[in-house]
Amino acid sequence: MDVEEKRYIGLDYGGRRIGVAVSDPGGSLALSLDTLTVSGDNDAVRQLAKLIEEYQPVGIVIGLPLNLSGGESEVSGKVRHFADKLKEVFNLPVYLEDERLSSRLAESVLHSHGKKIKGHKEKIDRISAVLILQSFFDRSANKSNDTQSD
Repeated sequence: MDVEEKRYIGLDYGGRRIGVAVSDPGGSLALSLDTLTVSGDNDAVRQLAKLIEEYQPVGIVIGLPLNLSGGESEVSGKVRHFADKLKEVFNLPVYLEDERLSSRLAESVLHSHGKKIKGHKEKIDRISAVLILQSFFDRSANKSNDTQSD
C-alpha cells in the first residue's frame, strides 16, 4: 500500500542564518536538516530552492517571532514578508507558527546534552527549526483530535 508523502520543511528565519528542519514522509515528525548562512532574502530563496527540489514538500512552516504577550515584534513583519516571498516563488502553502521561546528551549536542549551554547548558534537554529515544525504538527494533531467525535 502506497502512503501519500506529506513532507514539510520548517524554518527558523534569521537575517544571517536560517535553521532548517524537514519532516518524515508522513508529515508528523520533525528532523534536523541544516543551517543556511545567507546574505539576504534572495540568497535564502536560492538556497531553499535546492532543498525544495530535493524534498518536494507540500508546505513550509516558518517560526513567527512574537512578544511574550503574543503581540507582533518588528521581526514579525520581516518574517511575514519572507513568507509571502516564499509563497510567490515556490507556489506552496506557507504556515506561520508561534516560535516564542523556541530558541531558549533549543539552548536548554544543548545544555542538557552537556554542550556550551557559545559557538553553537547554528545548532540552536537547527534545533529551533525542529521545535517550530514539531509544534505545528502537534497543534494540527490536537485540532484534529478535538474535532473527532467518539
